[in-house]
Amino acid sequence: MQNKKVLLIASAGGHLTQALCACSHVDEIVLVTTKALVNDGKIKKIYTIWSTQKNAFIHFVNIFYALYVLVRERPHTVFTTGGPIVLPFALVCKFLPLRFVYLDTLSRVVELSNTGKLVHKYKLYDEFMSQWEAVASEYNVDYVGKTFDLEGKVNQVLTPLSPPETPLVLVTMGTNSYPFPRLIAALEKMDIYHDPNVRWFIQKGGFEVTVKPANGEIVDMVGKGKMDELVKGSSLVISHCGVGSINQMLVYQKKVIFVPRLEQFGEFSDDHQLQIAKELSNPNMTVIYPDELLPVYSLADLIAIPRYDQAIDITNHAFSAVIDKKLFVEQREDSYG
Repeated sequence: MQNKKVLLIASAGGHLTQALCACSHVDEIVLVTTKALVNDGKIKKIYTIWSTQKNAFIHFVNIFYALYVLVRERPHTVFTTGGPIVLPFALVCKFLPLRFVYLDTLSRVVELSNTGKLVHKYKLYDEFMSQWEAVASEYNVDYVGKTFDLEGKVNQVLTPLSPPETPLVLVTMGTNSYPFPRLIAALEKMDIYHDPNVRWFIQKGGFEVTVKPANGEIVDMVGKGKMDELVKGSSLVISHCGVGSINQMLVYQKKVIFVPRLEQFGEFSDDHQLQIAKELSNPNMTVIYPDELLPVYSLADLIAIPRYDQAIDITNHAFSAVIDKKLFVEQREDSYG
């Protein structure tokens, strides 16, 4: 029987969201990620790996971990949407060798990601793709489209849920470890933040929120299933502008305010969230830039916002079919798969 196992390497959050969209036609996935927050029937096993976001030395440790996982799992192909945790696997695949398929993240609109640049420069890949045509042309790599419908063109007319008695505002800051006090400060200026008739749920990451909402819950991290339920039940979402959050808001046709993280404020290592924010055109989405205030909402406004508990399929299945073919071409003769 042909080996159809794919080792998927993706950090929790947007990288993983894109990877699962791209591999939607794959039946057997083994996942390597930074946080085991996802529950998907196609994922047969999950390995968690140390994040290198704050300590580059961890890359050297992860080389041995990559070798261990690859030898133990013996996949047909390694597939990734980038991120620093990929580099040890790319290196090991080069020397085993094992087929390595790289898709640069959707959030890098004007140039390849830093990881993508390294993988491309040192030719640590068998297939390399960008999700932006201009970037693909500049770096002479493949362009086959985007993992999902970024523009939200597949919005559907659904029956909304009944209006809530106590509306929920969901705040999500993603899975990375960078603080985002600018967003918290903006929330504190909203009248509804201090209204006990409005319920708040704040996923804050790893930093403290000093001023609590009048009625709410604050947590560090939330699993995928729990987050889906919160998104469905919320009247309004206020979010960083990560690709994973963009995807989730489109899936549930949510009214959302995106506040991109910016390098100048120490909120991320670059301005990729600002780049992707400028590409958003869905009418449910509002982007707030540094010189702008959050929109004003009243209790009545929140109650009136339609909510839907049905997910719509925004995966680009034509793209997934192309990825499927790239994953399962004949392996190199010296591969052990």
